[in-house]
Amino acid sequence: MTLQPLRSARGRLAAVLAITLLAACWLRPAHAQDQEYRIAAVVNDDVISISDVEERVKLVVASTNLQPNPRVLQQVRAQVLRTLIDEKLELQEAKKESVAVGLADVTDAISNIEQQNKMPKGGVDQFLKTHNIDRQTMVDQITAQIAWAKTVRRRFMHSVIVSDEEINEQLKEEQANAGKPQDRVGEIYLSVDNPSQDPEIHDTAQHLVDEIRHGAPFPAVARQFSQSSTAAVGGDIGYVQPGQLDPEAEKLLSKLQPGQMIGPVRLTGGYYIYLLIDRRTPVDPATQVAVNLTQVVFPIPAGTDSASVIEKAKAATADAKSCGEMAKIGRDVSPDLSGPIGDIKVAELPAEVRSTVLAAKLATPTDPVPVRNGIGVFMVCSRQGGDQEAERDRIADNITRVRLENLARGYLRDLRQVAFIDLRV
Repeated sequence: MTLQPLRSARGRLAAVLAITLLAACWLRPAHAQDQEYRIAAVVNDDVISISDVEERVKLVVASTNLQPNPRVLQQVRAQVLRTLIDEKLELQEAKKESVAVGLADVTDAISNIEQQNKMPKGGVDQFLKTHNIDRQTMVDQITAQIAWAKTVRRRFMHSVIVSDEEINEQLKEEQANAGKPQDRVGEIYLSVDNPSQDPEIHDTAQHLVDEIRHGAPFPAVARQFSQSSTAAVGGDIGYVQPGQLDPEAEKLLSKLQPGQMIGPVRLTGGYYIYLLIDRRTPVDPATQVAVNLTQVVFPIPAGTDSASVIEKAKAATADAKSCGEMAKIGRDVSPDLSGPIGDIKVAELPAEVRSTVLAAKLATPTDPVPVRNGIGVFMVCSRQGGDQEAERDRIADNITRVRLENLARGYLRDLRQVAFIDLRV
């Protein structure tokens, strides 16, 4: 085997590792030259052996029920090698960031897999034993997933800040979309970092679609092939809000019935396969929540620009910390229009203020909104029904997840571009 010219000191170290393995292979008797010592790829300072690839192929085929014919195995090997290269890059970066994955992390992940697949405790180990798969193969895969997730969060979490305004806006959008169907979506994502890869990645994605349509479980295929963070949960994104997915994907999903699939779809970054898991019409949150409310109404004098009244309303109420303080401001501004409203269901409020009240924090003035007699500012004194903090946490988590996912994809793409990767097969 001829070694390719190396481009860096890191590449020279990789060559030493490769030569060492080759020397070990040459020094062993011919009958002992197992594929374990043959090199599939060199990734910076690490080597991926043919044995690594074949063990992962066995895991993929067994867990997805793919048909192990020559064409299938050829495509699986190509995708597995790409995945193993990515995992090496992710683990190398995790080591650089001093990220560690403990035994408890792996044990918890295996327990989650068993629960997702309705297996008894120890079911994963029994599955691996039945299919003659080295347990370390799955452990390595899980370790790389956990290490990468931790690395991404350590690297970017401090810069992903979700503001109250963003959460409020999302709550308002959800209120505006109340009564409209929501889709629960599964995804499989295959990245295309180089245009020359496009035909091959498309063929792989199309093959996965064909296998799923012939009975391969979507979650298992997503877990083994998807390059999205949702791979760890079988590709399940959860229920999505309008605007959360690419507009083209939303358009295609809208035409499906639960259980149907589309793809491969070429979108930004690569190919996607989408499964419509479920569709629901959520309950209007306004019908579930009652509040004790105080309002201050700022009249708009004839000939006065409403924008100036909005600024006045913001300034006058900005420092209010209680409904008592709001009531006092109301008495000073417009005693006939302002004051405590008392207990009221949000659904009974004028449509133009419902989303604002639903999104409001307790004892915090809302943004000014137009009302019948001028510009209104509200304060929620107490709330019954609907866990508002849980809803805000859910929205913040969703926004954070999407941003981290986008950052992670760019992060890995950059690592691929600067890495020394020498393919031997």
